[in-house]
Amino acid sequence: MTSQGITGLPRLVVVSVQGNKSLPAERLADLERLATVDYLAREDAMSPDEAIAAFADADVVAVTPKVSPPLTGDLVARLPRLRGIVLHATGYDFVDVAALQRQGVVVSTLPSYSTRSVAEQTIGMLLALSSRLHLGNDRSRGLVAPTTSLRGFELAGRTLGIIGCGRIGSTVAALAQGLGMTTIAHDIAPKPVTGVTYVERDELLDRSHVVSLHTPLAWGAPPMLGAAEFARMPEGSVLVNSSRSALVDDDAMIDAIRRGHLRGYAVDDETLGGPRVDDLLREGRILQTGHSAWWTDEVLERGATMWADAIVAMLTGEPTNVAVPLSVDGPLVAAEPDVLRAASA
Repeated sequence: MTSQGITGLPRLVVVSVQGNKSLPAERLADLERLATVDYLAREDAMSPDEAIAAFADADVVAVTPKVSPPLTGDLVARLPRLRGIVLHATGYDFVDVAALQRQGVVVSTLPSYSTRSVAEQTIGMLLALSSRLHLGNDRSRGLVAPTTSLRGFELAGRTLGIIGCGRIGSTVAALAQGLGMTTIAHDIAPKPVTGVTYVERDELLDRSHVVSLHTPLAWGAPPMLGAAEFARMPEGSVLVNSSRSALVDDDAMIDAIRRGHLRGYAVDDETLGGPRVDDLLREGRILQTGHSAWWTDEVLERGATMWADAIVAMLTGEPTNVAVPLSVDGPLVAAEPDVLRAASA
C-alpha cells in the first residue's frame, strides 16, 4: 500500500486489482487534492479482518466487487470513521445497504458504465442458444461427438420477455426488435420504452419464448425464478441471465432442462459445474460466460473515468447514484443520506 496526499484532509482508500492504475492517470491529482489517498492492489477478495485493517482510518473507501468482502453492518460498525463507499459496480447485492445507512455510511454505484456491453452480450448469449453457435465451435474442434445435434431455432417472430426494463433491459429490447422479436416486459416502476408492452410477471412467463433477467438482486433475497416459474414458461423456451446467478434456483433450472421443458439456459457467471451439470454444459444446453459481459475496451475506459468522478463527488459531499436498500419486490423508501463531511477530524 502506498500513501499520498496532504495530512489533514479526509483519508481515501482505493482497492482494486490494479491499484491506482484502475483510475485515469490524469485524475489521480484531483483525488490527491481532496484527500490523503492510499492505493491497494490485490487479486482476490479481502477477508473481513483484512478489510478492517485496510480501512481502519478511512473516511471514504473506493472498491471493486472482485476484491471486496461482503460489506455488512457488522464489518462497517468496526470502522467508525467511514462515511462513504464508492463501488466500481452497478449491482450491489454484496452490500447490506440498509445496515450501512443506519450507521450513516453512503454507498454510491456506477449504474450506466457497462450498459451497452452487457446488453450486447445478452443478445450474443441468446444467439448462441438459438443457433447452437457455441456447440458448433466445440464440434468443429473435436470437443464433442460429431453426432451432436446443432439444430437451432430462429428468433424472428418469437417473444422476448424482459424482467427489469431499465437501462440494460431497454437496450436489450431495442436490439431484440432489430432481430424481429416481439418484446414484452415486467418492471416494478415501468417507464415508456419504444416497442415494449408491460405485463404482469406471470403473463410474461406464460407468453415468452425467451426470458431475459435484468433486475438487481436484493441483499439476502431468495431466487426469483424457481420450479413454479419455470412451469409457467412455454415448453422449449430458454432463459438468459446476464444479471446475477442467484436470481435463479439452479436445482429447479437443471430439472426443467433435464425434463426438456426448458431448451437452454445462458448465464454470465461461473457458478455451475461438477457432475450434476457436466453433460448439460458439454451438450450446450447450459452456456456460461464467466461474468465477462462487462469486460470490453469501452467499459474499462468509461468505467475508470466514471469511478474517478464518483469518488470526487463523494469526497466533496455530493455523492452520485446513491444506492438504496432493495427488497425482493424492488427498492424500499430510503432516507436522505447524510452528506459526507468535507474533512476528517
